[in-house]
Amino acid sequence: MLGSRTIGVTYPLLAFGLAQSPTSIAWVMFASTVPGLLWYIPAGVWIDRIGPRRVMVWSEFLRGALVMGIVVAQIAGVLELRWLLIVALLEGTLSVHSSVAETVLIPSTVKPDKVENALALHEASVHGMVLAGRPLGGLLYGVNPIVSFITNAAMLFGAAASLSRVPRDITGRGKPLGEIFGEMRGGLTELQRNRFLLSATLITAYINFMVQGMIVVFLSEATDDNLPSALAGTILAASGVGGVIGAITSLRRGRTDRRFRHRPVMLVHLWACTIALAIPLLFLQASWSFAVALLIIGLAGGLSNVTMRTVLSQAPLDRVARVAAVSRLGSYSAVALGPLLAGLLVGRVESWVALVILCVPMGGLALAMTAVPGLRSALVSVPRLEATMRETETALRHAEAAVRTAEVALGRAEVVVRWMDDSPYGAEGAESHVTDPHVTDPHAAGPNGAGPNGASSFVAASHVGGHVAGPHVGGSQISASQAVAT
Repeated sequence: MLGSRTIGVTYPLLAFGLAQSPTSIAWVMFASTVPGLLWYIPAGVWIDRIGPRRVMVWSEFLRGALVMGIVVAQIAGVLELRWLLIVALLEGTLSVHSSVAETVLIPSTVKPDKVENALALHEASVHGMVLAGRPLGGLLYGVNPIVSFITNAAMLFGAAASLSRVPRDITGRGKPLGEIFGEMRGGLTELQRNRFLLSATLITAYINFMVQGMIVVFLSEATDDNLPSALAGTILAASGVGGVIGAITSLRRGRTDRRFRHRPVMLVHLWACTIALAIPLLFLQASWSFAVALLIIGLAGGLSNVTMRTVLSQAPLDRVARVAAVSRLGSYSAVALGPLLAGLLVGRVESWVALVILCVPMGGLALAMTAVPGLRSALVSVPRLEATMRETETALRHAEAAVRTAEVALGRAEVVVRWMDDSPYGAEGAESHVTDPHVTDPHAAGPNGAGPNGASSFVAASHVGGHVAGPHVGGSQISASQAVAT
């Protein structure tokens, strides 16, 4: 994540250095982000086919190789803007694979009752890397453009090396290519079956669309007021601070207050964003009011993201990546299209009017989702999740009991094999010796028929010679090596 955030800054800076044109910045940003609109759903299919761990290892490795290609071209003096655009497009496509695969991989590496905590920690780290990665990218590029991209490549190679030590995927067995389009539709179908995920995805997309509009309004106001760029960047970073706080709050909530889980977190998110959009309007678009608004939005988003990702992790194992990809596409599309439409709006009306246009529909949706029982219930999901968790835990306990039973049986078989190997008659002689009911030997039977190591001669005989178990049980005798195999 740190490598992704730093490279998001170094791409535009290098593009401007190559072409000395602001248009080049727009083109390289478009090339690195457009794969999110085109490739999320196909990426989900491939991850379900191949496995999230394998996809992440290869995507991070190939991303590092592409970035090193930029370094080599820079050193050779042959790097051109068109090559940078191609690399940005390919690297952005691989990044889409990684972002979907990690949603699937994280829940599979921890115990079922720790999934929410793990996702909360990851959500906090994502927002933390947003805060750290962007300034680091600018700092490294200021030292030297080649140094910045070498550092980016090292981060991506390091991620691939770390992920290669994760246990191998248990999914991803491969299917015929002809089924790929049906599988792409399957992700949407699975999302539609989950009432909460469908509602939460639509709500999140709507919120992202409106929030991006508010950011455009802020940037427009900052330009008119000649606000220093460092201050503007600090204000925009408030959402990352809020996201960290929200994710940590979700982690603490999961440990201390399980009752809160039954409340509609997505509804809280909707109301928090409505209030946040109203704050700049109430305080006459003051710069600090946008910072407060973004802080609240980030906090609510951190809470709701953990909830959504936890529910996503409960999707069927062979379809979870496709479901996550469809959900991610809905949110990402709003982030990509929101600034475009908001820019058209700000160019035609005053900033306060634009805020009213953004805030009023948000408030209306929040009221409707609160007042209508059917809509409100669609945003309550965690009780169903907890029931699934309990069923999973019960199944795990049953599986553990079965494993313990198998271990006991294996232990008994090992006792028999050791007795046979230690017998003075040898493995084959021990079979014939034990199967004769008239033969007695202190090495073969102790008190009450107990043999060495506490094993009864009857149990030993029943394992060694099939005909000893009873007159109606047939079967040939087996050797010690065959007993071990059995």
